[in-house]
Amino acid sequence: MDNKTTTFTPNKDKTFVITGSFSVEEINKTNDKVLSTAQANFESKGFRKGKAPLNIVKENIHEHRIIEEILTTLISKLYSDVVAENKLHPIVQPQIKVVNPPLELGKEWQVEMIGCELPQVELTKDYQADIKKINSTATDDNDRLNQTIASLIKNAKVDIPEMLIKNDVENKMSQLVDQTQQAGLTINSYLKSKNTTLEKYQGELHIQIRQEWITNLCIDHIAKTNNITVSDKEADEVISKNKDLAKNLNLVYYLLTQQKVFEFLKKL
Repeated sequence: MDNKTTTFTPNKDKTFVITGSFSVEEINKTNDKVLSTAQANFESKGFRKGKAPLNIVKENIHEHRIIEEILTTLISKLYSDVVAENKLHPIVQPQIKVVNPPLELGKEWQVEMIGCELPQVELTKDYQADIKKINSTATDDNDRLNQTIASLIKNAKVDIPEMLIKNDVENKMSQLVDQTQQAGLTINSYLKSKNTTLEKYQGELHIQIRQEWITNLCIDHIAKTNNITVSDKEADEVISKNKDLAKNLNLVYYLLTQQKVFEFLKKL
């Protein structure tokens, strides 16, 4: 890392914290590049594209927008450098915090970024014994599946970072807003029809998403430890029956892996 003030701190839950500062010199150099790019793309009455004087460009672009672009450029490079140097594999966009606001030209900027890799899960030695009991007592396949998922969650040793859950809750809420608007409803009217509150609904989502993360991580863990794989041929066969699935190959491979893992557990 070129930035001598940069620190990288990994955490047990697979989150990591990057802190760094940008000198006035770095900020000014980036400012020049941002303004140069803006000038090259600037169009205004009386000037051809890219031909307007820099002072005219500055007058027509809000300083806040310039500072935002400078920060984005600097953070993007710092983050990618740290990720590459530490061989990280982030799975969500980092949370970014300016440590010494407000951001102004002429002073050093300090930032903090929190990222996250895929959490690692371990299953207790008792999990297979639990599954065997379920297989011998389950009343039907649906009952077996529900009990199996509950058993995996119970026997999983994993710390799901709050930032992953929060990110998924926000995505689910955004989807709900879109769906209710399309139906001509408001969020409040929808929740009232379900006899619940926003706080309660988000709390239930939090629990649901955490359980989904644990289940999915367990499925991935069992597949890897038992050499359960999905071939391209198997994926192609599924896609041939539903061409729309070709748009999301990762989902196809995951669903097939999930199916194979539950078939494996069913035979324990």
